[in-house]
Amino acid sequence: MDRRFLILMGVTLACLVVLGGCAGSKPYLQEFKVVAPVRACSVGVLPLINRSGYGQGDRVLYRVLLSELVNQRPWRLALEGDVLAIYRELRLRPWVQPSPEQMKIIASRLGVDILVGGEILEMEEKVEGKRVNPRIKIQLQVYNGKDGTLLWATYHSRQGADYRKVMHFGLSNTVSQLGKKIIQEILKLWEEEELLACSD
Repeated sequence: MDRRFLILMGVTLACLVVLGGCAGSKPYLQEFKVVAPVRACSVGVLPLINRSGYGQGDRVLYRVLLSELVNQRPWRLALEGDVLAIYRELRLRPWVQPSPEQMKIIASRLGVDILVGGEILEMEEKVEGKRVNPRIKIQLQVYNGKDGTLLWATYHSRQGADYRKVMHFGLSNTVSQLGKKIIQEILKLWEEEELLACSD
């Protein structure tokens, strides 16, 4: 693997350890270099790596992420089956992070401008009295499709009780409901920061 890639991932994990205990209600964005808005008319979503131990959590959030990307704007989104077919051709395991060179190949074959990947760091549905309080910690990374470099990473941590309103309306009781809100907040942050732009 590329040494720079390993150093960047080490810095990212160190930031997660420091921020893990004091995560606020807003996603934490870390840019790895000064970037102008990236031309992102087409997107490929890599399989999410599940480090939480929650069965099928990666598939749940993967589908939520695809759905929210489609709802946000008219991207040209690579199909899940096409992504997995390339993984099989390259003999990549879905739970292993591809190298920058492999990402470059994946983006080229999919014909996409950027790749979005990520890790589920924590996912659980904790029973508290008569209620279920889900909790998710996730990190999403965005890679440049031209060279496979990491552009930015966003860390977000939430639990269902964060959305409790009067008489428990708005409470998220499942990981899929909570995951949808987390992904929406991350995509909103990216839009506010003008990190993704589609201009010909």
